[in-house]
Amino acid sequence: MKGTLISDMEREVREGISTVPSGSAARDDEPTKGVQTYIPMSQYRRLNDIKLTRRENIAALVAQAIAFWLDAQER
Repeated sequence: MKGTLISDMEREVREGISTVPSGSAARDDEPTKGVQTYIPMSQYRRLNDIKLTRRENIAALVAQAIAFWLDAQER
């Protein structure tokens, strides 16, 4: 089981996709795509403070922020 899970994760990393929900903005049946961006350290510190307060990971917080931004743009 452990070897299979690791193999699946390695495949997802190579392909840049994940079928595991990000927990916040993704539908359970929708594949996800990891993205990377650079932000100023001041914003990272603020984000990290929120992460610690909410006990969520930064990826989940960023996914929520992107979902809110997309909704606002489409209005």
